[in-house]
Amino acid sequence: MAAKEKFAEPTYLECGFGELEYKVIKSEICCRCGTCEAFCPRIEHVENKPALVNYDPLCGLCFTYCPRTFLDMGAMESKLFGRTRNADEALGIYQKAVSAQAQGPAAHAQDGGVATALLVAALQSGVIDCAVVTDRDEEWRTVARVATTAEEIVAAAGTKYTISNSVQAVKAALEKGYKKIGFVGTPCQIQGLRKVMLLEEPYQFGQDKIALLVGLFCMENFDYDALMKGLVKGKFGLMPKDVARYEIKKGMFRVIDKTGKAHEVKIEETDAFTFAGCGPCFDFASELADISVGSVGSGDGWSTVLTRTNAGEKLYAATLAAGVVQEKAVSEKGLALAKKLAAGKVKRFETKSVEMNVSGITR
Repeated sequence: MAAKEKFAEPTYLECGFGELEYKVIKSEICCRCGTCEAFCPRIEHVENKPALVNYDPLCGLCFTYCPRTFLDMGAMESKLFGRTRNADEALGIYQKAVSAQAQGPAAHAQDGGVATALLVAALQSGVIDCAVVTDRDEEWRTVARVATTAEEIVAAAGTKYTISNSVQAVKAALEKGYKKIGFVGTPCQIQGLRKVMLLEEPYQFGQDKIALLVGLFCMENFDYDALMKGLVKGKFGLMPKDVARYEIKKGMFRVIDKTGKAHEVKIEETDAFTFAGCGPCFDFASELADISVGSVGSGDGWSTVLTRTNAGEKLYAATLAAGVVQEKAVSEKGLALAKKLAAGKVKRFETKSVEMNVSGITR
């Protein structure tokens, strides 16, 4: 009698959607990143949250890759960078920190346009064959798209400041046959995708086709309905379609209308509109991205750029050499500010984790 062949089993086999729903969705620690919706064909976005729409095979996939069920940052860093961060690395592990500004069409994008420029350069050089970006409609509702041209990437530029399940669009990119997928998004979205790429689990659904992760700095994000009703309409008397852009500068949340007039409140006054699922997040600078970009730490019209992996460093160096971006040294004062905000987010994470009874997420 032949010996029975041994197959690897998923670590969380029999932890199905019910466990995910109990631990993450119903407890309101779900960040609505879209990871479970992207990679499980039985989960869809229903009434603004993940929902099971078919029978549950209890395969454990959704539970495994959710960034809120468990996240061992040290283990992820070891696999990605070959080491864990030091105590003084408040912004995570990176190779280079600079201030940069895009040239050409991307220069008109928000905060220096560097994230846009990097994606365009990656597409044109063949590093990626598409980019999953977060666009918006006329009412400022987020819409994730699979961009395949420089024009489509540039058209989606700009910060939206409301929760989006953008990872879900990776599913569309895979279904369309793309083999080198780029993604730009917030820290929680990057965490979900990096778990998909790094965890040694026996699931195969195309994760090897994710080629580039561009992460954004993020202190918190907002619930669309609460922000529009409470601030845009309620305090400023604007309709969403009358807004040209949103920005956070010098401690103020600013809404710029299409006449160019700025409406602003102190950032503390927006706490009521913060999305609940942002609470159990410690990551300010997208520490698991290939390259991270944000306005904090650099002057107006410039972005702070942190190259993290070799892939991120290579892309940035090529983009700089081609004249697509220009750079200057980031100031010690600027980096200190970014580190201060990062430390503040960690402190909030610790407080919220206790309040929301969060377990399994460790930095």
